Amino acid sequence: MSAPLEPAFVALTAPTTGRAWRWAVAAAIVGNIAINFVSQRFPFNGQTNAQVSYKYPTPLTPAGYAFSIWGLIFLSLLLYAVWQLLPAQRRNPLPDAVARPLVWANVLTGLWLVVFAYELIVPSMLVMLGILASLAVVYGRARQLVRRASSPWYSSIPFGLYLGWISVATVVNVTLALGTKWHPDEEVALQLAIVLVGITAGLALNVTRRFTELAYPATVAWGLLGIYVARRSAPDTEVLAWMALAAAIIVAVLGLGLSWWGNRAAVSSK
Repeated sequence: MSAPLEPAFVALTAPTTGRAWRWAVAAAIVGNIAINFVSQRFPFNGQTNAQVSYKYPTPLTPAGYAFSIWGLIFLSLLLYAVWQLLPAQRRNPLPDAVARPLVWANVLTGLWLVVFAYELIVPSMLVMLGILASLAVVYGRARQLVRRASSPWYSSIPFGLYLGWISVATVVNVTLALGTKWHPDEEVALQLAIVLVGITAGLALNVTRRFTELAYPATVAWGLLGIYVARRSAPDTEVLAWMALAAAIIVAVLGLGLSWWGNRAAVSSK
């Protein structure tokens, strides 16, 4: 038998007023996707995110191909937006539990595009931290409900993908903000980057151990692999490149093991 819900968590998962917040989620997701599309066709401040990133290089910026993960994230979010509005999900507690922070995450993601395009680096970091915090709440609530069999196993996958990439993006954004304000020399910046790679991997494994779902560590591993690809050909960042590759492999392999073991243990305990 699964453990009873704690009172605090019951409050978190209580249905919101009517279906208004579910429609707000759908609108926020569609709006987020739309503003990302518009920002590529008609860039804010006349420059895309890629162009701004090129002006502010960091040791942790992943290779360009890694950003293609947004296609999968947006597709999964769009499918979720439709799924949570279906009549069959009316009594499912998950959409109501995650609605408010999920709206915030999508709104802030759209806001980040504008702030970053205007090269407001420190404000963009603060917005990114807001996205991360919102998604952490979404993912935590979703995974607890899935593990209690209150929602299908696949219903938390979009949030694992989203949070996984934002976890990597936050580290990059923090590094960028520190670089623009602190101006460390190359050796210090490299050492900081290596430490942050280790912290990212450690946090990813800790989150996976607690919530036992593969989408999150797989996406973090993808981002770390992108850092390796971006740094592997530069002699001065060779150590960072190999560190990122090792971290990607460890997160992927241990993430798979922790997810499998945790889900098996959860099934056995019922």
